[in-house]
Amino acid sequence: MKLRRFVFFLSCLPGCACWLACPLQGEAPRVAPDTTLTLEFPGLPPMQDGLPAACEVHIPKSYEAGRPVPLLVWFGGGKGSQHVAGAAGVVDFDRFVVVALPYPGGKLPRLAAQDGDVARHWEFQQVMMRKVTELIPNIDPRVRVVAGTSSGAHLIGSGLSLEWPGFVDYFTLFVLHEGGVAASNKYPGAKGRRLLVIWGEESPAFKWQLLFNWRIGRADARVSYRSIPGAGHGLTPRGREMIRTWIEERMSEIPAPKVSP
Repeated sequence: MKLRRFVFFLSCLPGCACWLACPLQGEAPRVAPDTTLTLEFPGLPPMQDGLPAACEVHIPKSYEAGRPVPLLVWFGGGKGSQHVAGAAGVVDFDRFVVVALPYPGGKLPRLAAQDGDVARHWEFQQVMMRKVTELIPNIDPRVRVVAGTSSGAHLIGSGLSLEWPGFVDYFTLFVLHEGGVAASNKYPGAKGRRLLVIWGEESPAFKWQLLFNWRIGRADARVSYRSIPGAGHGLTPRGREMIRTWIEERMSEIPAPKVSP
């Protein structure tokens, strides 16, 4: 796949609570099937390890302009990553747009939740998502998956807890692997939504996981629970396959669009 780099310029207005996108400079990037674009954001704070803020966007082989295309937004473990390779096996890359979003300063979402500033993560990432949706306006509103492992699941848990605008009302499927912390331990944003909660049967966080399962179960969400045989904390190939199967099953439940006579 070809790797293309496009630079987007952003600025932060004094006194503003979030970062706002500036108009695109120069020629708009061309979205071509079977490519991975790297979007850069010089106006945003750095991501992990002091690297300039960026995210990768994978365009599937089957992509056609104007035709609805499913989306996966991926949040990695640890300090996060902008590379879509972390989501390998979670969905079919030949069919899905895949976006990998990093964390501002590489701060662990779990610690950000404890410090009360985890909302800054979504402010940072929402700027990136705004550019993604401008670039790909034909993202299918029926299939918008957000998935994360460890730190990524903690970020999703915080989003469901704090009911971030543009998060709980944008994504249609939520996948949390080995995480989901929230400062309040309550998840009002999960009510009525489709969630997959998945963990390793030999995870060192197994006791915490059972407690989380009980807490998210009280949110009146439509939750599926899966345990990965023989797995610890890391997301194994078997775990990725289980996530992919669950997503495909949910997609098969979506009614086909009505065709006018």
